[in-house]
Amino acid sequence: MQRPQFLIRQADRPLPWYLDVRRLGIASVEMFGTVAALFIYFFVRGGRPDDIESSLTRGLQIIDFEKRLGIFTEVHWQEAFLSYDLLMDIANQIYAWGHYPVLAAIGTWLAIKNPSRFRFVRNVMLLSGVVGIAAYWLLPTAPPRLIHLSGIDFGFVDTVHGSADVVYLQPAPFVNDFAALPSFHFGWIALASAAIWVNTRNPFARAFAVAMSVVMWWAIVVTGNHFFVDMVAGGIVVAVCWITVGYLDRVGVSAWITDVLRAGWGPLHARITHVWHDWWERLRSRMPDALA
Repeated sequence: MQRPQFLIRQADRPLPWYLDVRRLGIASVEMFGTVAALFIYFFVRGGRPDDIESSLTRGLQIIDFEKRLGIFTEVHWQEAFLSYDLLMDIANQIYAWGHYPVLAAIGTWLAIKNPSRFRFVRNVMLLSGVVGIAAYWLLPTAPPRLIHLSGIDFGFVDTVHGSADVVYLQPAPFVNDFAALPSFHFGWIALASAAIWVNTRNPFARAFAVAMSVVMWWAIVVTGNHFFVDMVAGGIVVAVCWITVGYLDRVGVSAWITDVLRAGWGPLHARITHVWHDWWERLRSRMPDALA
């Protein structure tokens, strides 16, 4: 007997994302792998020994470069807002909590919505991270908030780090105070904005994406954490990596790398599963029957 038409349409309708176990499983794996890669990135970035002298010299060179361009106005931006406690509180919280938590939320949304597009954005982030690590190790640069250590005080105030009113979680092994150029505090938010823009046509979502980068730019400057050059460099690195990953996708290199990683992950996954199963069986054998 032929099924009623309304039942056919209902059966063909895709499950809501929160009920689609397969989609949630793929998103979880993608996010776990990304977090693991970023853990390595932060550990390597934080492992760079401080080179205060050359970092301060490079920071002063950026100031001189911006002066010649006529754009060295960061300290004036900060001065304009320092007397407004509420606005500075907002800027501090945006700097502290408007970065990694926002990236995690947008990454989770995209991983669930379209895993292949999430992989593209994730690969752009990781490739830019490699460029960043090279820059942080070869060209350590002091941010505005630390320039006073050079003996020249331009008037910058550090409103985030060490403030009792701001909770900015940075585990000691991940801290690198001189990883300022390029700025991924701005660059990766710009990447998230681009990810939203190209993955939705909703005008409100796109407006939010643009506002997100504009507000982060403002917060970074008025809290004394980066020069304009740092943030422009972060945006350029992300843009170049976006183009590069797009090219690698077109020529099939990304697919080849994915196959290689999967081939290496298979035996490792089997080994982890075997060790876990063996440990669990031994644990159960030692449990009282009532608990096992």
